[in-house]
Amino acid sequence: EAVWMENYYDIKITPIHDRSGKPFGRLIAAHDITLQKNVEQDLHETNEQIRKRASQFRAIAQVSSSITSVKELQETLTQITATLSQQLGHYHVGIFLLDSTYQFAILQAANSDGGQEMLAQGYRLKVGGQGIVSAAVSSGKPQLALDADNDRFFYKNPFLPLTRSEVALPVRLGGELIGILDIQSLKENAFSTDD
Repeated sequence: EAVWMENYYDIKITPIHDRSGKPFGRLIAAHDITLQKNVEQDLHETNEQIRKRASQFRAIAQVSSSITSVKELQETLTQITATLSQQLGHYHVGIFLLDSTYQFAILQAANSDGGQEMLAQGYRLKVGGQGIVSAAVSSGKPQLALDADNDRFFYKNPFLPLTRSEVALPVRLGGELIGILDIQSLKENAFSTDD
């Protein structure tokens, strides 16, 4: 299997003149700068990862502050979804809490317009049903759909038609699963296992 590598060159062209000043050719000097370009690309990618991590840490700090400063649960959940959406730039952030029978995950807070419509309709998902959120409840583990069109667990929600990727993260209190943090993006492959 052939591997294609791009090479980058810094080209300088200098005209050459005879003794009378009449041009008779050009001197072309090519300096291979492939290594420099590769280092620049690696630096750019590293800076992007650092920027993303910094946004995530800011969001975590703000969420932590919200949790400790707000006493009313609904207000806290609403602040969390707004903060995560603003800091991380995702299309939809929702928080589901499990009902007392562990049969349904009930949407409690959401930042998106579609999420607000879902809240108004008392949106809930059956545990063990279709979708990433249900899979996260059933397994108790994070679930990831990087390509909504080709993921077998992804549920195409009519309230959130622009979702391209989704992550569902279990929320625990004292080790007990109490809900799911659901984050959806307009971009494919928007999440990684690090998220």
